[in-house]
Amino acid sequence: MILIKIFYSIAINLRNFFYDKKILPSYKSSIPVISVGNITVGGTGKTPFVIFLATYLKDRGDNPLIISRGYKRQGTKQILLTTGHPYSVKEMGDEPSLMRQLCNNVDILIDADRVAAVKWAEKQNKKYDYIILDDAFQHRAISRDFNIILINPHQNMNSYPPQGELREPFKNIKRADCVVLTKGKKNNALISLIESYNLPILETEIGFTISNTDQKRGVSFCGIADPDFFIQTLSRFSIKAREHLNFKDHQEYNNLIIEKIERTLIKNKEKIFFTTRKDWVKLPKYFLKKYTGICIDMSLSIKKGTNQSSFEKLLLKHINK
Repeated sequence: MILIKIFYSIAINLRNFFYDKKILPSYKSSIPVISVGNITVGGTGKTPFVIFLATYLKDRGDNPLIISRGYKRQGTKQILLTTGHPYSVKEMGDEPSLMRQLCNNVDILIDADRVAAVKWAEKQNKKYDYIILDDAFQHRAISRDFNIILINPHQNMNSYPPQGELREPFKNIKRADCVVLTKGKKNNALISLIESYNLPILETEIGFTISNTDQKRGVSFCGIADPDFFIQTLSRFSIKAREHLNFKDHQEYNNLIIEKIERTLIKNKEKIFFTTRKDWVKLPKYFLKKYTGICIDMSLSIKKGTNQSSFEKLLLKHINK
């Protein structure tokens, strides 16, 4: 395990060194690029923040394009999600599917080759004002105009997995143009550490909606990077799960997983279940018809007041519009 961590660290540091020294090239797009990413393996709220950012740009009259790699989707072909698209959740991936549902009239391009995706966008006769790169802090093959890094103060940022949750050394946050704190209370030691890199720090507001507020008991399950946060969210709505099932992040809800959930429901004599929107979009229709499902949504936005005005100034400064 120690050797694996050593080799992983060497590989990460070498890769960053090659980009820093411009030995490896970064493609510069003619369209302003905004990157949203993190320095940990997940659980910072990237998808809700991308939805917020795309909606913010759309509301101010711009036409952004979200580019996503479509992690763990079926197939590899480049696909464009527009209003009335024909693609299934399996073809899109769970996160692009969620973005498509919640980002009204914002196109989403899915391609593992994000350089190719950016070049495609450039050929669309100046249709897109901005490109939003989803989960792209480590994707250095594309130059970005505004580099946003999300940090969840509750995460373990002292080591690589499995002991910690770092994707790369914490000091590499210096590549960012600003840090956005998501989830949890402020950590003074963490704030001081971030400030030592002279980075602007912005805070977020978290919103929750629930599809049915009457039901308070049932079985809960989720397949996300931060399941504890979902369990805490259930408590916000005074929901007491008789049993909770944790699945891996981006869990595919195949027959084996659905059977496990059904056994848990039957064991607890329940017909009601609670889950996240990210999981909901992947559940088979027959299962949704058979049981009473309650979906909980989480939204992220820049905190109103000085945080919001600072965000707007930073955005304008970096995208020059």
